[in-house]
Amino acid sequence: MANELTTTSFNDVTQSAIVAPVLMSALAERGQLLMLPRELPSLVGKSSNAYTIPIMDAAWGTVGDRGSGVDTEFNATQATEISNTPLTTSAVTVTAAEYGIAHEITDNVQEDTIDGIDMLAAIEDQMAYVITRAMADDFVALFAGLSTSVGTTTADLTLAQALAAATTIRNSAAYAPDGLVYVLDNQQVADIEAGLIAGNAAQAVFAMAADRLINYQPGQNLYAGGAAMSLRGSAVITTDLTDTANTGDDVVGACFVPSSAANDQSATFGQVWKRLPAFETERHAKKRTTDLVMTVRWGVGELRDATGVKIVTDAP
Repeated sequence: MANELTTTSFNDVTQSAIVAPVLMSALAERGQLLMLPRELPSLVGKSSNAYTIPIMDAAWGTVGDRGSGVDTEFNATQATEISNTPLTTSAVTVTAAEYGIAHEITDNVQEDTIDGIDMLAAIEDQMAYVITRAMADDFVALFAGLSTSVGTTTADLTLAQALAAATTIRNSAAYAPDGLVYVLDNQQVADIEAGLIAGNAAQAVFAMAADRLINYQPGQNLYAGGAAMSLRGSAVITTDLTDTANTGDDVVGACFVPSSAANDQSATFGQVWKRLPAFETERHAKKRTTDLVMTVRWGVGELRDATGVKIVTDAP
């Protein structure tokens, strides 16, 4: 085996010098996005790694047909038998995948680590963080599969385009009393912020528009991984996990219906657990090392295409 954690690779936490009893975390994107898909019933202990969710098909026309699907179709006539209306269902399936990370740490590292650092606990926390980031990355990759899109390739995101994404979801008849959420690339959020400043220099005008139409509010907890801002009451989360499109010219964010008790019947994405995060160790006595292994089985998928809109705009 290669890539063991030794006193050479981990020299900064062993006593080759006076070392402060604290371990700084690595800088990387937070995995807070996993709260947004709908939580489906657990598959732990079940005999399958996939979950199928039935969806009732509409028997009364389609959204935006101006009532043509119910215009005369459901009119009844006295003493006349009502004919049957066909009713069908469709379904989507969310499949759990496996994620894993492993380290091999020598006894010397554990023995020589300075007092005040619980090395195994610190490594375990980092492993969980990495796996969470990998899961969040797979979730964000689903944005590109949404059918409806706003934005212009190789052009910055405008505030009008961002608001149009929410309007499109509203017009789809999505039921989301707890509101929508934006998950945007860092560049897309910067575009909105730049547009708010550049296009609204007259503060008296901007205050009226922001308060009553845009309802822009800065994020209250931005540097703790929270929302960068809110637009019309919808949180805007910024991330570096977004995928690119058009041969790298663009980035893909999204506006969609997040999970909540009230929103779940229209939630855009769903997630399912097959194996909860498991941390295991295995001792190699002859080599004087210990394997540290963390795995999880989890999956995420698109539930309702009409309740999400991808936002494709110029990459950094």
